[in-house]
Amino acid sequence: MRPAPITILSILAAAAAVYLTAVAATMFLNWDVFSFTAGASLLGGFETAGPFAFLIGAVIYACAAYGLWTLRIWARYIAIACAALQAVRALPKVSENAIGFGIPRMIFTGLPMVVGAALVFYLAKPSTVTLFQKK
Repeated sequence: MRPAPITILSILAAAAAVYLTAVAATMFLNWDVFSFTAGASLLGGFETAGPFAFLIGAVIYACAAYGLWTLRIWARYIAIACAALQAVRALPKVSENAIGFGIPRMIFTGLPMVVGAALVFYLAKPSTVTLFQKK
């Protein structure tokens, strides 16, 4: 039986894959409809490579969604890498707001860091690891 957090993660990964595919298809048809920043939070800085980066990101998210849904060990590693990347990418914005004493903005920009750290912690727990090793 798949736990609820893993189910939610797989659904979110599938939604990200669908979103990135739709943005990439729209960019191929009409370049000016979406900005490259449409996938910035999902692609970790690679969005400037164009619609092909969106398609590659969609494939990665779709593989992660399938792997998490079926409890594959490699999908856990992909999810940990994506969560850690999100946490690391939030660090400069949090530091900038800490220097400027923008406490509300610091909390808002630090949310991805907290969520990423919580996901890494959850996916690295021994009980979660054994759940994925049963396959």
